[in-house]
Amino acid sequence: MIRNEYRERWAEWLPSALRALANDPPDFPAVMPAFPLPEIDRRAFTRPKDDLRVALISSSGAYDTKTQAPFAACSIIGDASYRAFDIDLPTEHIDFAHEHYDRGFARRDLECVLPRDTARKLGLTLTQHVVSWSGYLLDWPTFIESTIPQMLARLRADGANAALIVPI
Repeated sequence: MIRNEYRERWAEWLPSALRALANDPPDFPAVMPAFPLPEIDRRAFTRPKDDLRVALISSSGAYDTKTQAPFAACSIIGDASYRAFDIDLPTEHIDFAHEHYDRGFARRDLECVLPRDTARKLGLTLTQHVVSWSGYLLDWPTFIESTIPQMLARLRADGANAALIVPI
């Protein structure tokens, strides 16, 4: 097995973090300064030569209420999975499983977290699926090693060559 130094640093951080995060309320100031960050590949991005096909990606915890389970929003380390749903899914079938922002705003005006109509009004061609995850996430090793490659496969299958990322 290939050694993963980032996962090792995260595993060392986790036990004391879990104790602090289990408090009511969670003691984020006690653990987040020591949260291990991964190395970031800082290669420059280049504009695609083809017409843009833009994927809409959001950390809002959006999901299709008719066909998908909500994210485990109350998990102490978050939910490292993602959801993909049709870009034209009716608004009434979209909800949010994320406990770290006021979802009432998103429910009243979906455009503030999933700007589908706004992007189209700007002339963007959107891909077939929205990709969403719950932005409260402390299991970065799983997100980096498993979830991101799955999301990229979904985006590639949709023919995305650009992304509009809406962080929450």
